[in-house]
Amino acid sequence: MRRWRNWAGSVEARPTALHRPTSVTALQDIVRSASGNQRIRMAGSGHSFTPIVPSNDILLLPHDFANDDGASAVGIDTQRMVARVPAGMVLHQLNEYLAASGVALANMGDITAQTVAGSISTSTHGTGLRFTGLAGQVQGFGLVTADGEHLDCSATENAEVFQLGRVGLGCLGILTYVDMTIVPAFQLRAVEQARRLSDVLDNFDTIVAEADHFEFYWIPHTKWALTKHNTRTQEPPAPRSAWTKWWGKTVMENYAFGAVCMAGRLLPAAIPRLATALPSQGRQEFTESSHEVFATRRLVKFHEMEYSIPREHLVSALRQIVEMVEREKLRISFPVEVRVTGSDDVPLSTSYGRESAYIAVHMYKGMDYERYFRLVEAILAPMQGRPHWGKIHFQSAKTLQPCYDRFGDFLALRERLDPERRFVNEYVGRVLGL
Repeated sequence: MRRWRNWAGSVEARPTALHRPTSVTALQDIVRSASGNQRIRMAGSGHSFTPIVPSNDILLLPHDFANDDGASAVGIDTQRMVARVPAGMVLHQLNEYLAASGVALANMGDITAQTVAGSISTSTHGTGLRFTGLAGQVQGFGLVTADGEHLDCSATENAEVFQLGRVGLGCLGILTYVDMTIVPAFQLRAVEQARRLSDVLDNFDTIVAEADHFEFYWIPHTKWALTKHNTRTQEPPAPRSAWTKWWGKTVMENYAFGAVCMAGRLLPAAIPRLATALPSQGRQEFTESSHEVFATRRLVKFHEMEYSIPREHLVSALRQIVEMVEREKLRISFPVEVRVTGSDDVPLSTSYGRESAYIAVHMYKGMDYERYFRLVEAILAPMQGRPHWGKIHFQSAKTLQPCYDRFGDFLALRERLDPERRFVNEYVGRVLGL
């Protein structure tokens, strides 16, 4: 039997049919030939922790997706500063195409293993108060709908579909291409160092207001945070050596960190002591191409929950989480990640209509995460919290709808485009109330 699994190995599907369409025409044929009661879902790279992908009927794999003429390269328009990208292209491949043409995405998340379609459909984001997540950088997209029609969507063509569909959870149709805003290529001057958590929180508003891109990781059971402060620059590169990069990002942040996590899984009582041994290389400074700094390689597998809250609630929220972890005597070996983004106008974006702070909590694969995640959710959800659509949470449409002003508009559009719910699976039904 065919089987699909996500990256973490925590979600799987056993579809009756597994297809890898290589053109718009092939995709349209699959959709049109499916019977009315068959559910169709498109997988990406499997980096979602929620069961947003699975279908037990038809599952599509987009990795080799191309245009009808067989061309899968990125089309770059330097007059409009827009790149047309195959929806199934993986972000790290997109970065290579863009860099070769002297352009880049304005902001990115911290991994690049996702497909373009998967990242925008779940509201993936990076950090930086003057920048939006990936969906906020979308200028247009192509969509195959439930009747097999292909729509070109932008602010001037099928405008309602464009406006509402930039974060669409895969339930409006199948994305074929995405037009992304691009900017001239730039460098990031990175400063990475440990700082006292109290110092970071006491000065958080000033730090994020002044920084181009700032994020930090609180190390549970300690008073320390690992900070990353990235400044946009056109200065010449001052890169890390290949050895330094390999040692820091592969050996220390993956193999050594993985060993600490594994030891904690075997002996949870030792986790608070192990936390003091988490790999750190002291202060580092370097200047490299933006996409090489934004993203990091992840080899250690985990489960993750992430919430967006109004930026002004961040300090209070994190202090409550710190206090809760100690009060409940939890044993957490994974750092807690904090980022910020600016407001956008994408109706189902987790940063819709407000500057947002993001708190992401993780648990090493093989360890029970539910109690920890539920306790964190109980702190963040009442703060107008919006969970990342692709990361674990325990909410449903009843609690999510009040978080999004245009939730009803999205539901009406989904009903118009797919009245038979061909692109709806159990998870999508739960979060949209279908």
